[in-house]
Amino acid sequence: MDTEFHYYITGIIAHAAGFSQKDATRIAWASEFTDENDEVVRVQNRNNDEIYENYISQTMNILKPKHTLMRIYPIFHFVPGEPNDPNARRRDGKMHILNTTPDNGLAGLLFDEALNNSSETRLYRIGIATHAYADTWAHQNFVGWYDYFNNIALDPKPDIGHADAEHHPDWIAHRWDDNRLVDGQVDNTRRFLQAAECIYQRYRNHLQTKAIAANLSWSELQSDLYGAMGGTTYSGCKNINEKIRLQAYKKLAPWLKNFNKNSWKQEAMQGSILELLTDNCWYAWREDVDYEKTNWYCFQEAVKEHQATAMKHLEPTFSQMGIDLHIV
Repeated sequence: MDTEFHYYITGIIAHAAGFSQKDATRIAWASEFTDENDEVVRVQNRNNDEIYENYISQTMNILKPKHTLMRIYPIFHFVPGEPNDPNARRRDGKMHILNTTPDNGLAGLLFDEALNNSSETRLYRIGIATHAYADTWAHQNFVGWYDYFNNIALDPKPDIGHADAEHHPDWIAHRWDDNRLVDGQVDNTRRFLQAAECIYQRYRNHLQTKAIAANLSWSELQSDLYGAMGGTTYSGCKNINEKIRLQAYKKLAPWLKNFNKNSWKQEAMQGSILELLTDNCWYAWREDVDYEKTNWYCFQEAVKEHQATAMKHLEPTFSQMGIDLHIV
């Protein structure tokens, strides 16, 4: 999925389910920033010279070593599910222990743990977990590392994630073919509306325990989302009607500002003299803010918490493959 779902639709779902506009915005921002957080940043505290370093949750370089991808893709974008899921039936009969399947147990567990988190990072954890959970629909039947299992129709591109399928799995209202599957005709509208419903219901189940009412029922929200998506699907190699859909989302959520991936960083930090002396990406905390309460810092702490939690749950799976995630 891309910004349309991870930011706009996620924010719309969160508010419909009962989150305030402010909280829904923060959840949506964290969800989308999970895809934008691909830069290792070092931030200097001028008071004590301590250096803070973040963890990345995405990489634009899919040719990174396997161990690097394993610390990112299966945790944030290709959460392993159930290899024998009916949606994963392939023409060659193959299965994979790391295959991503929709609404899988691990992605749901990470989602629930984020919703029940009580720390300052809670909303950011919810956004990150929502991103990973939503991607189990878009990225289903792909695994988050190098494997021929990902190859579509002998495509020469690297068999990493859905590289062979290019952007087709991520586009709203799109139809495409996955020739590996028994049922290879993919309708992203159907997939994405299923994802939206499950996200909404998980938000509602949590908010009901706090006696927080929904702003819209699922049937009302479904109608709004289907209308914003355009009601029809397209195929081909272009993301058709994206601008029209963006305007529709903004009408549904005028309080949701345009996403700017640099705004959180700019609120928290500024350039450092160390950046001029090295080739690394160095910054310093702004002196007019409490950096531990900034969105960027809280998000980065949430990334570390999500990764630690996911690695704990994934250890049994990776141990079967002879991989120790704490070493790679």
